[in-house]
Amino acid sequence: MGTESSDPKADARSKELLDALLSGMIDAVVVIDPHGRILRVSDSVETIFGWRPGELIDQNVSVLMPEPHRSEHDGYLERYRETGRTWILGTVREFDIVRRDGSILPCELSVSRLDVPGRFGELFCGTFRDISERRRARAALARSEARFRAVFEHENQLVLLLDAEERVVDANGPTFETTGVTHEELVGEPLVDARFWSGENGNLAAVQSALERASEQGLATTRVQVDVRPSGALLSASERSTVSRSHEVSIRIVPPDVPELPYAIVEVRDITDLVAAERRESSVMRSLARLGEEAAVLSHELRSPVSSLELALKAVARQLGENERMILDDLSVRMRRLEGLMRRTLSFSRPLDLEIEPVSAALCMGVALEREASALSRSGVRGTIHVENGTPRILADAPVLEDLLSNLVRNAAEAQPGGGAVRLSARPLDADHVELAVDDEGPGIPVAERESVFRVFRTSKPDGTGLGLPLVRKIAEEHGATVRLADGESGSGLRVALAWPSEVVS
Repeated sequence: MGTESSDPKADARSKELLDALLSGMIDAVVVIDPHGRILRVSDSVETIFGWRPGELIDQNVSVLMPEPHRSEHDGYLERYRETGRTWILGTVREFDIVRRDGSILPCELSVSRLDVPGRFGELFCGTFRDISERRRARAALARSEARFRAVFEHENQLVLLLDAEERVVDANGPTFETTGVTHEELVGEPLVDARFWSGENGNLAAVQSALERASEQGLATTRVQVDVRPSGALLSASERSTVSRSHEVSIRIVPPDVPELPYAIVEVRDITDLVAAERRESSVMRSLARLGEEAAVLSHELRSPVSSLELALKAVARQLGENERMILDDLSVRMRRLEGLMRRTLSFSRPLDLEIEPVSAALCMGVALEREASALSRSGVRGTIHVENGTPRILADAPVLEDLLSNLVRNAAEAQPGGGAVRLSARPLDADHVELAVDDEGPGIPVAERESVFRVFRTSKPDGTGLGLPLVRKIAEEHGATVRLADGESGSGLRVALAWPSEVVS
């Protein structure tokens, strides 16, 4: 198998050099003979494998292998000795190693053949690099990608990723499901050429403009129309229709720190219902503006004739009998109600000009009860006021708050035509608010209907205007207060509770 070296000193130096090399290796090195017997190892096997170098010498290298490789390794070597063929030499692959304590260590393994002159003949050298950190990082990256993909695919809105050429490189499932385009029709195409943009109303120009703004500012948003093409299995090709819906497009440029990331993220959110609601709100506001203008004119035109007519009715009543005076008094009440209706309509349709200052809740409540004394008397309703000790003053425009409370007292009286009670109360709510409440003993309002009563012109009263509670909310909100409806204090009836800003006393 060769001859031994004729220079003992040279052999000694070579051995010292080899020992030093094996001692300084960071990766684990294992040298075996053709039968798998371990001949030499680097000192680093102790750090990486947990084996002291001397413990591995003369053991079969399969001691480092998990099953099934441990049982099959001798067969691999035998086939190599017989055929001279193997795929493992000169390659790098990942391989799990069994450490001395039985734990598994992922390694990167490379095996090379050593043709050593002399008695050793053919040997094999395996180099093992610990890749446990790399594998953990890879697993963490895979989990992160899985989370991203889960979010990406389960977004309700359409999400598209663009490259630096503003071409679509990926899109989530809802993009294809909603628009009806296929993966082949979309991916690789410029964003502005996507087939789902509606060609109407300058949509393509709006998308292009948003892209340009985003490239300059990092972010841009625009509203466009998107064609939604339902393609359900139950519809024939002729039955599939194109529906254009309003969408908000948001384009965000990704910082270029990581070249592998997409250039831009495009989010397309369906806002059809929002746009419709905005249109309805705009229509209502225009209607209210016109109503305000007309109410102002009507209020001005009617105030003087109503006042004059009321004075004339009183003068005539003095000349008539008791029955005739009752008729005229009723007519006078109706005229005042008409004037009040016009005043409330005008108040609702225009912003309030408030002069807010600290006021006493008890005084405002007293004024409200005094104003509505006749309404309470007609219904047989008794009114009371209770203010807890320590209740601070509230911040309000006193006359406006008195109107609000009068409105609630009048509602309470009308809700109890057969008699009952209305209780006005105030108590500290928190450091910045006082709770003002009006409780009655009427039939109350079902929970499901409590929000609808705040809508303009919604009323169940035969002669109601539908402005009372909406006006209450309007006054409260312009004071920075909130209003809610609940069951009455006694468990029946209705409670109108207001969280009202209070004077902060230092």
